[in-house]
Amino acid sequence: MNLDAIAPEEIVDGFMLPAKMTLEQKRQADQQLAVIRQKRLVEQSEQEKLYGQLLQLKIHIEDYIKQDTFDPKKGFAYFLQLYIELQHKKKIEVASELDIHKTKLSQLLSGRRAPSEDIFIRLEFHSNQFISARNWFRLSMKQQEYSIMTNSSLRNKEKKHVKGHLALEF
Repeated sequence: MNLDAIAPEEIVDGFMLPAKMTLEQKRQADQQLAVIRQKRLVEQSEQEKLYGQLLQLKIHIEDYIKQDTFDPKKGFAYFLQLYIELQHKKKIEVASELDIHKTKLSQLLSGRRAPSEDIFIRLEFHSNQFISARNWFRLSMKQQEYSIMTNSSLRNKEKKHVKGHLALEF
């Protein structure tokens, strides 16, 4: 940005200098702000509330995907449950909208069934492409990666099938 092209008055208008307030003034200002925020929340339409909640969920998913660690409590099923809850719909209604059997949705929510590609895509379209199929897929892969790396019985079982390995010295 070229500050030379901006008049000094415009630069000053762009900055907000902190006001020196007493504790009582700060308390009153905080109280006034809380009243205004509460009023705006009450005036929000259901559509605006849903959008805000969806945005919050989307950011939560994206932040979680970026993390290096996996939290077993926050798998695909956890985020799917949050997605369903914020809509204030019954599971059977969401299952119908996704064109899957209610039992399949129940299995996805309990973690007894792994989601398939069609579920990721349907969830993307169900959210009006707000939460991408890629993000739903990445949630599932994060869970699968954790399972592969921590399932010692599977690792030991599969190790027996390997007859040779690369001869590398470190």
